[in-house]
Amino acid sequence: MWRLAHADNRPLSNQPLGLINRHQVAQSGYSCEPRRTCSQISSCDEASWYLANCSWGRKLDRDKDGIACESQC
Repeated sequence: MWRLAHADNRPLSNQPLGLINRHQVAQSGYSCEPRRTCSQISSCDEASWYLANCSWGRKLDRDKDGIACESQC
């Protein structure tokens, strides 16, 4: 009952937080090919994209500070 009374009536997104849809992935030019290392990444933007959008992206943030491939950024 409380949820019904306090709902903001916005439609729920089926998209997980931090992830973008396939169309946006295609436009970015990036893909979540596994086993990427910072030496294979050419920019800070690319590293940040992998961190936010790929299941293995957290491996690029070795010190867990939220910045991937700090040598690039």
